Amino acid sequence: MVDNRIVTRPGLKDVDAPFAPFRDMDATEKHVQWILKDGTPNWVKWPADYKAMAQEDILWHEENSRTMAADYEMEDQAELTNRKARMVNPMGTRDFIAKLRAHGIKCFTVDNGHKGTVALWCLPPHLLSRARYICFLQIPAMWEWSVLNVDRYGKPLGEAFRGWRTACIQLVEKEILTETEMNKIFGNASGGKVFRRYHRSLWELRNRKKFSDKHVSANDI
Repeated sequence: MVDNRIVTRPGLKDVDAPFAPFRDMDATEKHVQWILKDGTPNWVKWPADYKAMAQEDILWHEENSRTMAADYEMEDQAELTNRKARMVNPMGTRDFIAKLRAHGIKCFTVDNGHKGTVALWCLPPHLLSRARYICFLQIPAMWEWSVLNVDRYGKPLGEAFRGWRTACIQLVEKEILTETEMNKIFGNASGGKVFRRYHRSLWELRNRKKFSDKHVSANDI
């Protein structure tokens, strides 16, 4: 017979005691005997084999999850997650702001409640009475290019970190800078394939329509 008494350690509070009324050790013993009535189960005799089976099942489900996540994969996801190519030319966030101010852009940052970031606000040209929200900036510094964050199955989960070129695009989109002014302040970006989304975004702003291959010449990307 299994001893169903609660054993406590001298001097220690018995945290197990509240559960005692919910136990039926006699029923538990009978159930164990029923499980063992035909001998020791295979999963007890060969635990390594069953562990391997469980691991194979986990791998199958992970592969299945990756297949389903592929439906959410972005067209240029491999480029957007290429950390080696995108984590280049770091710039301090204060330096980024200083460049804007040096070229006459009235701007400021405020705490936005999200750790490691601040909100960038600018006064639009010819409308200095009202500030316009631009985007968030990562502090204390940013790489040149944003990097896409993905989960273990490859599903996009927003930015792993913000690049200062992303902020540049937002400055043009929010009509704080023209493309020409932005290039003058921050320089022309590399035209490599890894950065084609940036050039595509500029093309769409420049032409005020969505990008498609038939609309763009080789010089635009």
